[in-house]
Amino acid sequence: MTADSKLLSVCIPTYNGAKYIGHNIDIIIEQIKKFDLSGVEIVVSDNCSTDNIPEIMKKYVETYPDIVRYSRNEKNLGYDGNVMKLCSIAQGRFIHLFGDDDFYSPSGLKRLYDVLKQNQDISVAVLSNSYLRQDYFDQIVFRQHLNTHFYVEDKHYINDSDNFIIDIEDRAWPNTNLVFRSDYFREIPDLERFYKTDWIHLYILLYIAQKHQNCYLFADKAPIVIDRVGVQKWLNNIDGPRIYFNNLWTYSFADELGYSPKVFEWYRKKLLSEYIKYMRYRRSHSFSINLKYISKYFKYYKDLPSFYFKFIPKFLKPLQTIFSIENEVEHAKKKKIITFLGKRFVVLSDMPIRELKFIHKLRDDELVMITNSNGNYKQFVKNSVYKEMYDMLNNLKQYAIFSNRFYKKIQFKYLYKKLIPYSMYLANCEEFAFIIKYTSKRNKLILASIPELRIFLGENNDKK
Repeated sequence: MTADSKLLSVCIPTYNGAKYIGHNIDIIIEQIKKFDLSGVEIVVSDNCSTDNIPEIMKKYVETYPDIVRYSRNEKNLGYDGNVMKLCSIAQGRFIHLFGDDDFYSPSGLKRLYDVLKQNQDISVAVLSNSYLRQDYFDQIVFRQHLNTHFYVEDKHYINDSDNFIIDIEDRAWPNTNLVFRSDYFREIPDLERFYKTDWIHLYILLYIAQKHQNCYLFADKAPIVIDRVGVQKWLNNIDGPRIYFNNLWTYSFADELGYSPKVFEWYRKKLLSEYIKYMRYRRSHSFSINLKYISKYFKYYKDLPSFYFKFIPKFLKPLQTIFSIENEVEHAKKKKIITFLGKRFVVLSDMPIRELKFIHKLRDDELVMITNSNGNYKQFVKNSVYKEMYDMLNNLKQYAIFSNRFYKKIQFKYLYKKLIPYSMYLANCEEFAFIIKYTSKRNKLILASIPELRIFLGENNDKK
């Protein structure tokens, strides 16, 4: 690597990502300046966006011409085509694919940079991450709550790509978790066959890890990146079935690439088990489309009894795919939907949601982020957020609606704790709501006298 070349290209494919991309780039630039990471460049490829991405990127290119490069496609190339475009123009020895809505943890970029600088022969690395649950009050969820394995130390795999692929589990699903050598990427033949699959980055991982077996897995204890979830537009019953099937199809190339049979054997069983547990976006609203995907999955699962007795019944769910009546939530409103032969009809909308999630609306200064030099990232709230809940409990104490145990728990946090884990606060809010929801009719009449609870109980509850 020459003095003028880059060590790392942070490559961001974007399409209508104006809402979050500025936050992402600001954090990268902040860490480049703070830690003097002169070997990092940011490359953004705009897939013919219709929002104001060009204006946003123009300012970054003008302000940081030595760091930021921007390219706009004349037509939308699809996700896979845009990844190919980015990788072809990246100048760094290593490429870090990066979602436009994700971001580095505090000091995460520095930790990645230091490892790459000291180990420039690494072929591919999978990063550790936490998840920002955009759909659950911006709560950060850590890996120990998601996987059977939680790694407290980095792992380096030399001539052991089989175990590397097994150990990373689903960590490589988000493109933001993947770093690889740019010269090894340019060796990969026939990548065009993975266009329009949305998993081209997984095949890149599989190919490079097998052909150049010097792989690295970052410890979960110190997450490098924060992956934002709950905002993905493809996560629906139209695109979901195709994309989730293509994940399995992409991994099926493991045998062809030279991995031992145990790799795909392990992966297909793991994926089937997960799909059985979490079916929501793996299936379509259309009965005929679901039948089509059953025939596709048959090739990979025909020898497994759980495919016939668990997966197929759950995947088809005839009462919902042929005819069903269900409620859906969209933009804080409920809609009653009738599904008939895959066609959906809204029969009632704008029903108020009677579910109390928050007792207190957080101000920016009440949510506290604490991190250490390794990038560990934890969320806390100040005890002041419990005031409203505590005052309500005091007002209701004489009616014994809430248990003394619950009252003392909230009292202790409000009066004696300065900082409380954010996840614990959310759990307390939901417990509060659960007690209200399932209390007696007499108690609901009492609760209806409190204005803050009227929305939850319904306007006519006191009349009943």
